Amino acid sequence: MSTDSSHPALCSRLQDRAALSKTAAKTPTGKLYQYQPLPSYDFIRILELLPDETTEDGGGGVRCRLHTERFADAEDKYAAISYVWGDPNDRVPIICDGRIIEVTVNLADALSHIRDWTESRFVWADAVCINQEDDTEKGHQVKRMGKVYENAEEVLVWLGSDSEGIAEDCFNLIRETNEYLDHQLEIYGGVLHIPAITKASPISFEKSRWNKVRALVEMPWFKRLWVIQEAALAKQCTLLWGNNQLSIAEVCELSDFVDYRLDLRNLVGEIGTGQVGDNFSTQCTYQSAKSWMRTKPLIKARHGSSNDMLFLGVLDSGRRMKSTFEVDRVFAFLGNPLARKYGEDELVVEPDYSKSIQEVYFEMACSLLAHPREAPYLLSFVDHHNNESVEGTTLGRDDAFPSWVPRWDKDWRQYSISLTHFWYRAGGLERNFNAAVQTDKSLLLPAIIFDHLAWTSNTLDEDNLSLNPDIWDEDTRAADKPFIDLLFTRVRKAFNKHCHDRYSKVVSTSTKSIEDAFSLTLTRQYPADDEFNLVEHQRDFKAYLQAARQLVDKHSTSTRKRMRGTVRKWLASLRSGSSSVFRYDRALDYAHNRRFAITESGRFGLVDRLAELNDVCCICPGMQVPLILRPREDGRYGLVGDSYIHGVMAGEVMEQLEKGEVKLENIVL
Repeated sequence: MSTDSSHPALCSRLQDRAALSKTAAKTPTGKLYQYQPLPSYDFIRILELLPDETTEDGGGGVRCRLHTERFADAEDKYAAISYVWGDPNDRVPIICDGRIIEVTVNLADALSHIRDWTESRFVWADAVCINQEDDTEKGHQVKRMGKVYENAEEVLVWLGSDSEGIAEDCFNLIRETNEYLDHQLEIYGGVLHIPAITKASPISFEKSRWNKVRALVEMPWFKRLWVIQEAALAKQCTLLWGNNQLSIAEVCELSDFVDYRLDLRNLVGEIGTGQVGDNFSTQCTYQSAKSWMRTKPLIKARHGSSNDMLFLGVLDSGRRMKSTFEVDRVFAFLGNPLARKYGEDELVVEPDYSKSIQEVYFEMACSLLAHPREAPYLLSFVDHHNNESVEGTTLGRDDAFPSWVPRWDKDWRQYSISLTHFWYRAGGLERNFNAAVQTDKSLLLPAIIFDHLAWTSNTLDEDNLSLNPDIWDEDTRAADKPFIDLLFTRVRKAFNKHCHDRYSKVVSTSTKSIEDAFSLTLTRQYPADDEFNLVEHQRDFKAYLQAARQLVDKHSTSTRKRMRGTVRKWLASLRSGSSSVFRYDRALDYAHNRRFAITESGRFGLVDRLAELNDVCCICPGMQVPLILRPREDGRYGLVGDSYIHGVMAGEVMEQLEKGEVKLENIVL
């Protein structure tokens, strides 16, 4: 391996690590390290960590050398480090080729733990191996970041020091639990076929031990944006917590077991593995040839079946994650195989750190509009944070976004109702989605405006609809009826007020009553398909409603702690005995942060939380779901968001278009 100014073959240098360590500079000059430009974009820098030996002056700090190597020659010759940068202002020096490079404390700790006692170790760490002061180099290196992690012999995840001394027991508990459940999976052939998990099972259910797992998954690394790609592309991915190690596959395996098995979740408590599972869903889209995701049976099955995710879904997964630079909410996923223009090997956007987030997000939206698979779903991933962003701008302001451009830098608020595996076809099956970006960044969109909003509820919170009284808000706890009954009373009253003297669309061919339309709308008629079974849905809703009412009765009399325990035991028995109840309960997720709505023609809907009276309902040919738009004074519209409108999701409005009962017009967002 070479110094930063030259680049002979890596393999020949690796043959004599001891010789390299002896040539290390003993004492820093006090000058900062000066990066030399890379010879071309085909090269990367590799960090040689020198052995952990105390120096003559008594110092034991991190000492290293930077080498420049042709990218193709470096495969499997280094370990890539995945870590949280930490406070960028809290820095310490490391000695590189006798000069100083200042790095964050967390990286310095990682390098100190990773280095070997007797010989050099070759690693890659972005903060050192990329010149962070050179935006051009950063852009080109970020473009190849995925390959850096894919080509590494392994990825080492530095979680931090084990200051509380809990890592060993935490990792052992995860291994022990997976060992038992993986064996059960092998015996019974499916995770849901495993017999009931009880306290008699050979698993530890000590809350104090499971609190350590919660502490693990709440560590900052699991919430960092870049880790999704860094771990996904690894051949092997090892978590380092102090002096303890565990494959990340073990954590993902446990997360899936907890997600699939309600009985297990009830016994171990809420340990917060949801983010691990969400990240893994995105990681499955990378489909690397060699991967840790195939080393455990449960996650191996999910990894092999994940082939219908959009790149929009990948971007959406980053909304909940933390990032130092907001443009990285796009750039951090460019190593994903879905991040390619249609029919080309070219990236959807080029990473350029000199551009603003407005430029990067707009370019990404335009690129995805040109992709036939992504384009029909783009507008469904708009998730506005306030009414000003609904208004949007096409007036040339540099600091604002058109309302149709998704903001990836704003936290997640609600699920998109439109996904590739959902059955909806509001815009028809044989239609192509067509939208044209104008020179002023507006969007010209063929659309059918078919209705207006006449009433909306307050914003819904899935916690109040859940069968867990511990997470209800105070008003719901104080009520003498379950939230769903209170909501239905408000909906019926509003329906009678706004629709009693006009024709109502609420009763469709698959709906026999207002109650059916209400219950189907709350779950956006899902799961469902062309042979949707209304009888099964009614049974599920009835079971859920009965459980919710019983829960309120029990909870209202449970003012003392021991009685609250009685409620939990009753709920636990319900979880293990009635899949029908929880089938409806789980389907309510998509109601979160949305409003229940009634249109002028009497249709029911689930709409964006920012939707208001007189917003219009429209359908664009080729889209799965309707959109809610807000008329502007200049004759244009602001995009509010996507929606479920009962009675139009199977293409009914498109049939009206064919009959000439509605018209297709060009609107501008």
